[in-house]
Order: sequence, then C-alpha cells, then structure tokens
Amino acid sequence: MTFEIALAFAIVLGALVVFTLDLFPIDLVALAIMSLILVLGPMLGIAPEEAISGFSNPATITVLAMFILSGGIYRTGAINLLARRMIRFAGTSELKQLITVMLVVSPISVFINNTAAVALLIPSVITLAREHRSAPSKLLLPLSFFSQLAGVITLIGTSTNILGSVLSAREGYGAFGMFEFAPIGLLVFATGALYILSIGRKLLPERSVEPEITKVYQLKEYLTEVIVLPDSPLVGKSVLESKLRKQFDIDVWEIHRDGQKLAHPLAEKILRADDILFVKADTRQLGKIKEIEGLDIASEVRLGGLERKSDRRELLEVVIGSNSDLIGGTLQTTNFRHHYNCTVIAIRQRGQLIRQRLGQVPLHFGDTLLLRGTTVALAQIKREPGFIVGEEIPPEEFRTEKIPVALAIIGGVVILAALGQSILITALVGCVLMVLTGCLKMNELHQSIRLDVIFLLAGVIPLGLILERTGAAQLLANLVVQSAGYVSPLIVLGIFYLMAMLLTELISNNATVVVMVPVAVATATTLGLDPKAFILTIMFAASTSFSTPVGYQTNTMIYGPGAYKFSDFIRVGGPLNLLLAIVTPLYIYFVWGL
Repeated sequence: MTFEIALAFAIVLGALVVFTLDLFPIDLVALAIMSLILVLGPMLGIAPEEAISGFSNPATITVLAMFILSGGIYRTGAINLLARRMIRFAGTSELKQLITVMLVVSPISVFINNTAAVALLIPSVITLAREHRSAPSKLLLPLSFFSQLAGVITLIGTSTNILGSVLSAREGYGAFGMFEFAPIGLLVFATGALYILSIGRKLLPERSVEPEITKVYQLKEYLTEVIVLPDSPLVGKSVLESKLRKQFDIDVWEIHRDGQKLAHPLAEKILRADDILFVKADTRQLGKIKEIEGLDIASEVRLGGLERKSDRRELLEVVIGSNSDLIGGTLQTTNFRHHYNCTVIAIRQRGQLIRQRLGQVPLHFGDTLLLRGTTVALAQIKREPGFIVGEEIPPEEFRTEKIPVALAIIGGVVILAALGQSILITALVGCVLMVLTGCLKMNELHQSIRLDVIFLLAGVIPLGLILERTGAAQLLANLVVQSAGYVSPLIVLGIFYLMAMLLTELISNNATVVVMVPVAVATATTLGLDPKAFILTIMFAASTSFSTPVGYQTNTMIYGPGAYKFSDFIRVGGPLNLLLAIVTPLYIYFVWGL
C-alpha cells in the first residue's frame, strides 16, 4: 500500500466517522472534506479545480433543479388538492387507509424528489388519521417507506439515482435513462408494498387514538426550564416544601444556579430567586406552570419579557425541515424568540428529551420543537417553509390556478428526458419556466433549494475521485475479488448490496454512493462483469433505508410527528431491509444481467 492510498483511506474513513457521529451539520462536514482535499491535493494528485468540481458536477446541478421543480409543484397546491381527495376516499379501514397513502405518495415520489413528497404529505396524513380516529403512527411510517420504494423507479425519484447516473457516466459506462431501470424498480416497489400491507402493518405501533392534536401532545413528556421569580413565595423554601410534585405533578430534575448545576439530592435544596429548574412535564402540566405564582417559563422571561395576561397563548409542535435556517444554530444564535415571536419551551431530538439549556442546544433537521405563542404567531409559523407541521395549510395559500401549468412543466421535463434529452437540460429549462409562468416566485425558488444536500454533494463527490486517482478503489476491489473468488457473481452483487445498505444506515445515502461506486466498478471490471449492474445495486441499496430513523431523510421527517421510537424502525423496517437485500440482487441479475 502506497502513502497516497493510505492517505486516501484515512480521509474517507475520517469522513465516514464524522458523518456517523453527527456532531456537525453535514454541509459543514462536506466543506471540511473539500478543504482537506484542496490542501492535500498535491500529494493525492488532485488539482484544485478537481477538488471543487462537485459544485459544477451535473449531479449537483440536476438535484438543485429538481428541488426547484418540486417547489413549483408545492406552491400551486397540486399535492394538497390530491391529499384532500385522499382523505375523503380512505374511509375507516386501516388497510384501505394504507393503500390510499400508497396510491397518493408513490406516483408523486416517482416524478419529484421523494423527500419533498413526504414533507408535503405529512400534514394530510395526520389529518386523515385524526378524522378517522386512528393513530398517525400507523400511517406515517408507511408514508416514508412507500416514498422510498417509489423513488427508485425513475432516474429523478431520488437524488441518489441522479448521482449514481452521473458517476456511471464519469466512469465511462454512460448515464442511465429516465425509465431504464424502471422494471427493476417496479419489482422492488411491489415486493416492499406487499410486505408493508401484510406483515409490516401488523408490526406498526399505535401510539395515540385521540382526535385532537392537543390531546396527542399531552401524551408526550418534555423537559423545560422554569425560573423562580424574585417575588416568588417559593423563595426560601426547599423543593420538598414547595410541593411542586404533590400539588402540580411536576418533577424537578435539575437546578441551575449562577451557571452551576446543584448536586443531588434536590429535595432539601433551598430555592432562591433566579434559580433555573429543569422540570419534566407533559404539555398539560406545562400549561399549569403559568398558573403557579412566582414561576415562569425561563425562555419567555429571558428572551421576551413577561407576556401580557390578555394574550391568548397556544401550543404547536413543529419539526425542523430540511431547508430550515435553524439547522446548525441554536435558539440563541438564531434569535428565535424575536424572529418568530414565539417561544420554544421544549425540544426532542431523535425521540429523546433534551436535558440541556434549551437556548444552547444545537438544532438539527428532524428535531421536534414545542412552541408557545399567540394564534397569529403560530399561524405564521405554519406558513414557514422551514417547518413541518401536522396541520394542513389553507387552500388560499396556494396558486391553484397554476396547477395545470406546473404539471405540464413537470410532464415536459419527464417526457423529454425519456426521449433521450439530457435531464440536466430539461430540468434547468423547467426551473426557468416555473418562474416565468408564475408558478414560483424568485424568493420561493431560493427557499426550495436544500443547500445542505447541494453542499453535501459538492463536498463528497471528490471523495470518489481520490479513491480512483490514488488506486485505493482498485486495491479494495482486488481484496473483494480474492475473498469472493469461489462464489457466484450473484453473491458478489449481494455483498455489495449489504455493504451499501449498512453504510447508508450510518451516513448519508449520497455519500454511500460516492464511496462505493468506484470500488464496485473496479470489482466488476476485474471479474469481467457489467459495472452498471453493480452501480444499480448500490443505488437501490442506498435509496431504500428502513431500519433507523436517520438512515434516510424521510424517516427523520416522520420520526417526531409519529411519536416513534428507534426500535419501531428496527422492528418494521429491519425485515423489509433484509427482504430487499435478498430479492433486489436477484431482480438485477435476472432483469438487467451481469
């Protein structure tokens, strides 16, 4: 092994570890990778323009264009109109509701980015569950899974497919056509759908059957900060004497005083003015805190002053969307209280209660925030594109008269691409037409673009380049060939599927494709097999991740609204992952060939 190969492995391994630990925003990690390759370029044989080539890569530009096209469809309300009809059709049967969700989300996910499709349909699916007194947890997980399964049918269903196609062209094997692998995708979709509608639906959790959203919130517990006011009658009393637990059913978990956390046990600690109490309570109990003399929610006192008693305040639970400006910041650094005119009184991250000072918690995509504010402020929150809420947006917020135009533009993009025109060209032209026809305004175009994905693609694409340029990919391929010398090509295909599937559960699906494709191509070439079959295998494995809430972004999006636990994904999605790991290589082997 040469020094260059060892250095390439070190960079890739370091990137995978940082992605897995999730300590920093993925776009920051991607920029750091790019910077490192720029600095070490002379040793890796990478020129500066190659290190930043991810920004001009056709995959990056095409994915950016697809986000804009999805934004145009969203702003016309076409999907919401379809979803409202879904609600009327679904009925009370759980199986019929699941089939209805499948029939709505699947065609959408085939032709627009499946992440955008799920974000648009979450409110409608929650409304469907409430109207028929069923649990949202019975429908939201299938919503995510169906969208992933449908996304692998066409080239534009997921950014992973677009990236895989561009990498295939870069390797010299040509890009994939719009429907070139659709027969395999349809088989994968049918297999996954049958599982969800039969075995999978029996494994789905049922977390709530309450029709009102406020009652659903009451089932969830939060940790929030409460401040002891200077004139509080609790000053000078111990926690035990305050009777917070006995009278108000509120548990004090921690006490912070002058920036320091007081040691346990807390029962005998004497309360002082300006003490910060971390209390565990559900939303019903949180409402009672405002009624306790001498106590107030710390974030409201600290960030906005005491509210007027005449103000009517309500609670709203939102999920931080993938294009939110909050990602990577904190409530303090983003000036959340003054920007949105409401207060975050609790945060859940990946289903876990946050036990830190809320203002200092780094925010991530998929975090659930419990907001408290006036009716007007919360109504504005519901219209913010950076939040996913469980309530439908009124029809007047959309340009419904532009629905035929937007659908015609999307149809034109798909048809021309299917006829052989470059998807990059058709998608970019479609973006311009979305704006010129009034389906999308310029500020909405900017909001539609998911910069985290764009920076991720730009940053990780050079990773594949250094694996190829240094010979690291060929070295790994030789090791695979030696270890797989006595098994059939189908088994080798299955090994790559399993490797990509496991890697996707730990890091980004796009990063998985970038790292795995050079190794797969080198392996296929050494074995005398079709490299595009191996690229397809990795694309399918990276685009269908069901076993964890962080393996695919649609899983992260429904995690909070569905009140899921990590184990729910393992129980429902794990068998589906294993099933597809068996059948997908078979479908590729028999339909595509090796």
